Amino acid sequence: MAGTAAPVRPVTELRDRVIRHAEVVGVWAVDCIRAQRTDTDWAAELLGDTDHRLEHATLEAEGYHVDSFGVERVAHQRGTAYVRLVCAVSIRPARLNPSLAARTLHGILEELMLARARARATCARLIDVAVVPAP
Repeated sequence: MAGTAAPVRPVTELRDRVIRHAEVVGVWAVDCIRAQRTDTDWAAELLGDTDHRLEHATLEAEGYHVDSFGVERVAHQRGTAYVRLVCAVSIRPARLNPSLAARTLHGILEELMLARARARATCARLIDVAVVPAP
């Protein structure tokens, strides 16, 4: 009995369709006066994103997209406010730089979103962060 083969998509095309999702949850220490400002651009303040690359990133062009972003005040003590950042991110590894795409999901998000905060190139101090894979 002769079998018929279905057309097979190239591996590169299949990889290009893979999208991974994650949530980033972090806690930052911010000067209370700065935390009280109503016109604060939290992406720029906490993540050092002064050129708004995170806001404008797309899956097709940059290989990632910030789906949602929120900051809430958690507590304050002795002139320091603690704020929690929660954001959902979609990543298309095939569109990233190959050396970045080879990293774990946590490593990718560390490089894309948290490198400046870890280097203390922002106005806030990163206390702790978790990267959680999402379905």
